[in-house]
Amino acid sequence: MEALERLPNIVRLSERVVRILGLNPNKFTLQGTNTYLIGKGPRKVLLDTGEGIPDYIPLLETALEKDLQGATISRVICSHWHHDHVGGVSDVLGLLAERNLLKGSEPSGPLASLHKFPCPEHDDPETRFEDIKDQQEINVDDQTTLVALHTPGHTSDHCSFYLKEENTLFTADCVLGQGTAVFEDLSAYIKSLERQLNLMPSYKIYPGHGPVIEDGPGKIREYIKHRLDRENQILAVLLDKDASDASLSKTNKTAKDIVSVIYAAYPVSLHPAAEHQVLLHLKKLEQDGKVKRGPADEISDATWEPSLPQSSL
Repeated sequence: MEALERLPNIVRLSERVVRILGLNPNKFTLQGTNTYLIGKGPRKVLLDTGEGIPDYIPLLETALEKDLQGATISRVICSHWHHDHVGGVSDVLGLLAERNLLKGSEPSGPLASLHKFPCPEHDDPETRFEDIKDQQEINVDDQTTLVALHTPGHTSDHCSFYLKEENTLFTADCVLGQGTAVFEDLSAYIKSLERQLNLMPSYKIYPGHGPVIEDGPGKIREYIKHRLDRENQILAVLLDKDASDASLSKTNKTAKDIVSVIYAAYPVSLHPAAEHQVLLHLKKLEQDGKVKRGPADEISDATWEPSLPQSSL
C-alpha cells in the first residue's frame, strides 16, 4: 500500500469547509476519520464526529473558536452507522453544552439537531437522529446548501453529500483519499459509484478518510475499473479448465480455490480477507446471472461455476 500522506489536524479547505481529523489513525481509518465543519455563517454543520477519542474535542473547540471566530454547531450529520463516524456524537453534544454554559446562555431547545439516514438494525436507540432522505436539501445558511445522496454499498445507510455552491462531494467511506474502500454489498456499491460519477462532469472530493481528491470523477472511474477487473479475474479462474494444479482444473470452484489463484503472490495471512472480498464479488456475479452457486450449508463452502458459455463472458 502507498505511504499515507501526512495531514494536518485542522485545515481550512475552502471558504465553507474546515477539516478536523478524528485522531484515530489505523490501517482501516488511514490518517483517521475526517470530520468537517461546513458553512459560511456563524452556525455550522458538523459532518461526522469521529469515534470518541478524547483529544478530538479540544481540537474541534479550537477550530470553532480560533479558526472560525467563535462559530457554533447547529446540526450534526453522520454519514453512516460505523463507530468511527458516530462514536463522538455524545462528546460533541457535551462540548456544545459546556460552551453554552460558559457564555451564560440557556438553550431553548436541543443544542444541535442530529441527522442520519435510518438504519434500525445498527442505530443506537438512545441517540435521537432525525431521518435524512435521499436528495434532501440541507440549507446550512443562505450561502451554503448540502444535498444528501443515499449511496449504499459500504453500508446500507451510507450517504454522500454534495455541496452545491462549491461543486464538491463529501463521499464519506464510498471513496477514500488513498487506497480502496471496503463494502458489504458490491452490487449496491457499484451503483452508488456510478451515481456519483454521473453527478457532474467534474468536481472535487472530500473523503471520509485521507486527503482531498482533486479529480473526483477520475478517482471514481479508477474504483469502478478496479472492481470490474477483479470480477473478470474471478470469471477467468472459473473458466480455466487447464489449470496447472489438478485440484483447480475442475469447473466448480470454491472462493478459497479462486483466492489461491488470484492472490497466489500474496502472503497466506491475507487470504481470509481476500476470500471475503471474493465472496462478495461472487454474490454480485450470481445476481447478474453470470455464475451459479452449488448447494452448501455455508456460502464459504459453496462451489461456483459459470452460468453462461465462455463466448458470452
